[in-house]
Amino acid sequence: MNPSHRAYCDVALAMNQRRNMSAAIQFGLVGSTPPKSAPRYRVVSVGREFFHIVDGRTDKVKGFRRDHNAACAYARKLEQE
Repeated sequence: MNPSHRAYCDVALAMNQRRNMSAAIQFGLVGSTPPKSAPRYRVVSVGREFFHIVDGRTDKVKGFRRDHNAACAYARKLEQE
């Protein structure tokens, strides 16, 4: 690589980094906390009366409940373990 091409690449890299930093500042990404990860267990409606608690990693049903609030409570309990 000749020196003029190397200088061109260095300038292009510096401009790219400045553009990325400017966009991050505009969108408020600098100094913000990273997003939380999605919950592992989710509650899925099955039919009219039952709710499955499904493991997000394996897509296997870990339990079921007849009441939505009870299903959510059980999913939170599994999340704690």
